[in-house]
Amino acid sequence: MGTSTYSEGNEVIKRLGNVETDVSQVKSQVSAILAIIPHLATKADVSALETSIIKWIIATVLGTAGLVFTIAKFVH
Repeated sequence: MGTSTYSEGNEVIKRLGNVETDVSQVKSQVSAILAIIPHLATKADVSALETSIIKWIIATVLGTAGLVFTIAKFVH
């Protein structure tokens, strides 16, 4: 019985060591994620960017259309 209990104790210590290593890795990954979070865009940032992109697209289309009509006017 003594040998069985001793090897079971060693197994528990080995498994506990594995758990501690895993917890350490998880802490490291969580720290990395927490460091990145302040730099991520919010919904408001994305919405403002979307509005800005739509304005640029409309302005580009209107500018291109004006250029095309001007060129067509001089060609004829």
